[in-house]
Amino acid sequence: MHELFRRLFRSKPLAAQIFVASFFVNLLFLASPIFVIQILSRYIGYGFDGTLYTLTGGMLIALVLGMAFTAIRTRMCAVVSEEPDQKLQSAVLDSLARIKASALERVPQARVQEIMAGPHVVQSAYEANHIAAVIDMPFFLLFLLAITALSPWLGLITLLAAIATVVAGRMSMTRTRAMDNLLREELIRHRGTVHSAIQGAETVRAFHAASFLSRIWTEQVGRLMDLKSRLVSEKSWGLGIVQGLGALLRVMIYAVGAKLVVSGDLTVGALIGISILSAKALQISTSFMQSVQLMAQADDAMRMIREFMNLPRESPGGTAMKRFSGRLEFKDVAIAFPGSTGPLFESLNLVVEPGTVVGVFGANGAGKTTLARLVAGLIEPGRGQILADGVDLRQLASEWWRKQVMYMPQEPALLNGTYRENLILLDPEVDEARLNEVVRRADLRRFLDTTATGLDTPVTEGGRSLPLGIRKRLAIARALVAQGRLAIFDEPTEGLDAEGCEAVFQILNSLAREGVTLFIVSRDPNIVKGYGMVIDLNSKPVPKIGVVQKKPVAPEQAAAKS
Repeated sequence: MHELFRRLFRSKPLAAQIFVASFFVNLLFLASPIFVIQILSRYIGYGFDGTLYTLTGGMLIALVLGMAFTAIRTRMCAVVSEEPDQKLQSAVLDSLARIKASALERVPQARVQEIMAGPHVVQSAYEANHIAAVIDMPFFLLFLLAITALSPWLGLITLLAAIATVVAGRMSMTRTRAMDNLLREELIRHRGTVHSAIQGAETVRAFHAASFLSRIWTEQVGRLMDLKSRLVSEKSWGLGIVQGLGALLRVMIYAVGAKLVVSGDLTVGALIGISILSAKALQISTSFMQSVQLMAQADDAMRMIREFMNLPRESPGGTAMKRFSGRLEFKDVAIAFPGSTGPLFESLNLVVEPGTVVGVFGANGAGKTTLARLVAGLIEPGRGQILADGVDLRQLASEWWRKQVMYMPQEPALLNGTYRENLILLDPEVDEARLNEVVRRADLRRFLDTTATGLDTPVTEGGRSLPLGIRKRLAIARALVAQGRLAIFDEPTEGLDAEGCEAVFQILNSLAREGVTLFIVSRDPNIVKGYGMVIDLNSKPVPKIGVVQKKPVAPEQAAAKS
């Protein structure tokens, strides 16, 4: 409810207008029972047609006004949530883009997907009709007072029925909320299984994993069906109680009302009018509880969203140097992952002068990619500093730093856009000539010429359907657009054919001639020959640093000699 009031009173004039419109909507509803009472008591009693015409005309005017005020209020209630919903969507997306990679990677992907769907849950809960249902609740007293004015006994019966409805709804909401949370957690686990099956479709077929998946699937679906069955049962009981109370109210109204009519304490017209008023009062209380239940689910979604948004973020500010030379310095750098028994590596001390070609060696799991990500500023060391021209990477503006780095990850990932949009992420204003140049250097032209729309071809499923070699070429081209003074290439020739490898050699050779600092993870012999400095991560826990005394051989020359 706090979120509702926050949204509602964000604009006090709008809130006041909604309350005024709600007052008239509910007040004009009274025209219906008044019309019935007057028709039965006046027209039928005296038979004067003028009374019928007057009452009917007044009822039609009230009906039109009621419809108009309802439409106006619905539109105003919709306005209440428009801006908050947009801001929430933007805030969640901004968090996804700015939360530190190390923090984001600790959140299961299925849970991230659940969180990203959270704004839609919130949006559904605060739709116009649900806001109106909550605002209508105070006007329950208006109808109760009208009933009580006609018959105190029937007013008491209506009040008791409404209280019973609210209590039953509250009890049902408490029980179903706990089951909803259990169901959500189980769905997250199940979606994780489904995602792994989709991503590992080839593994499933190549290793006959269908039976393994079937066992897990059956267990998870069984738990889901059990939770859903219990939830449906609980909700059906709640619905049955509400419907039963509605039927019981009608029975009691007519049973007690008939007795009062016979005794002369109530007219038939008043009894029918009271029946209409009591039905409206019960409908208000029922709609109120249904809306409150949806808003409780929205509160759970908001809780998950707030927890997600509170994860550590990359600093939006920081230093932006006029020019970065390419000089790096590592001071007592160490990193360890949560749950590990010791650091991946520690006490890394190293100075890399501009234009140096640094090679990183190490067995699988030694931390090569982790070191590359540290230098790129995607993750932070657990201890020590990485300095760029004497400034700690953590003090640099992340947006500025990323533009200084030509980064090619080991497993390139693309975004669902076009090839062009993926390549120009770091420089949306890059001119067509420059873009064509990086496409040529990355040996992408032949592939693009086979597509109908070239660079404007859309990427689907994050590019996972593309061959690894094509993704690698796209990643190389994307890196080159940055034109930074530091290049970080993680296994650049892995998955490439001979033409692709040759393109990489030429690119590395060109960057080396330009004085760009190269930070390369590779055991490709044609690249290794060009290393001027080596970091050996097989040495634990302190990496060994080696400096090549002979003049570094350019990758292109190394390839020619081999």
